[in-house]
Amino acid sequence: MNGYVRLETVDGDFVAVNVDRVSFVRRYRGEHDTSAVNFEKGNYIVVKGSLDSVMTILAEG
Repeated sequence: MNGYVRLETVDGDFVAVNVDRVSFVRRYRGEHDTSAVNFEKGNYIVVKGSLDSVMTILAEG
């Protein structure tokens, strides 16, 4: 993959995420419209989007 995708945080900011560094994605605190993207070191960022939509963006990355 070796690509970056642009995701929107819950605060409205945009971040570039390296797809190769993502370990897993999960729903954030039971909400359907936010997801937590987890990285290798256990760090995560909360982004807007359902689990399906975020996974699709990462897969196409």
